[in-house]
Amino acid sequence: MVFFSCQPQGSAPATETATATGTTTGGPTIVYVRLDSLQVGYNDLATELERLEGNVQKAQDNIQKEMASLQREVQQLQNKAQQGLMTPNKIQSEQQRIGQKEQQIMQQREVAMASIQEDQMRLQQQFGERLKAILETMKEENGYDFILNEGGGGGLLMANDAFDITKDVLKRLNAQEVPVMAKDSLE
Repeated sequence: MVFFSCQPQGSAPATETATATGTTTGGPTIVYVRLDSLQVGYNDLATELERLEGNVQKAQDNIQKEMASLQREVQQLQNKAQQGLMTPNKIQSEQQRIGQKEQQIMQQREVAMASIQEDQMRLQQQFGERLKAILETMKEENGYDFILNEGGGGGLLMANDAFDITKDVLKRLNAQEVPVMAKDSLE
């Protein structure tokens, strides 16, 4: 009896459903995408992420080379000091110079990593903007009321695959010829 009193008076329960094509027989039109699948399947994004990973590796290789060179220099100075070929004042000034050089290398590393991280954030922002534009267009074309995200921490736990528009969105993402990023983070 309590259950029936919760139903609005004079209206039938909503049992009609929406389809992924945008046609409805009543109620809202709800579809979903799998954002993680879009990120993996979007060719330009994958290419750019691969390029950024390459830049990270290049930056780390450069830092390692500079640190190896610095270590060789330190070893040479230690050998000279042990052989008595350097005065205490010269040893102290060389220690200061080595310390400054090490600081410069670490600063270069921080600048390179910050630049790469900035490019990653810009890439994600551009991906989000492009995706939003495509979803807006699809929403208007198909009359969707809601486009949800399934997976990846989204609120949608499960859904009927008939309402999944991920493949259609991915086709549109990959069909665009606009470069994702124009500037290389290490240039």
